[in-house]
Amino acid sequence: MLVGLLACGGLQKRETMKDPSKEPSTTGDDTPKWDGAGPAPPSTEPKTGGGGGRPVTEAPKQRSDQYDKEQTEVVLKRAARQVKENCGAAKDDNGKAVGPWGKTNVQVMLGHNGHSKGITVPAPYQGKPTGNCVEKAFKSLTFPPWAGQDTQLDWEVEIIAPKP
Repeated sequence: MLVGLLACGGLQKRETMKDPSKEPSTTGDDTPKWDGAGPAPPSTEPKTGGGGGRPVTEAPKQRSDQYDKEQTEVVLKRAARQVKENCGAAKDDNGKAVGPWGKTNVQVMLGHNGHSKGITVPAPYQGKPTGNCVEKAFKSLTFPPWAGQDTQLDWEVEIIAPKP
């Protein structure tokens, strides 16, 4: 039986596997290493953006008592673009596009909850197919909510006459 153990290497001294996490660091780096078991250690280097090596500048905080002008304007411009592209062709009960056409200012009530609360279309557009189309375009807008009061804005729209 001793022969069998010798042939298989049973009496040879086996080298034990070393755990690399227990080895001392040979890089000379004193930065704590992250083993993946918990949150990453905090970095002591300044934050940089994208690969440019420049420190990241945080945007100024938005006031919570006012609407976000930039994001709300994106939504309002989109609605005005829909009006310009579509409302000129709005038809009456007889199936005719009768206008009126042109530029006008509408009043949009922005609700602090992030939804439009109403729109006022001035004469001569009010009650006409083109004015009804404008109302529909601005009726269901969604934008970032805020903690302040509802706000009314005047917004210019253009209703273009359809090409014959």
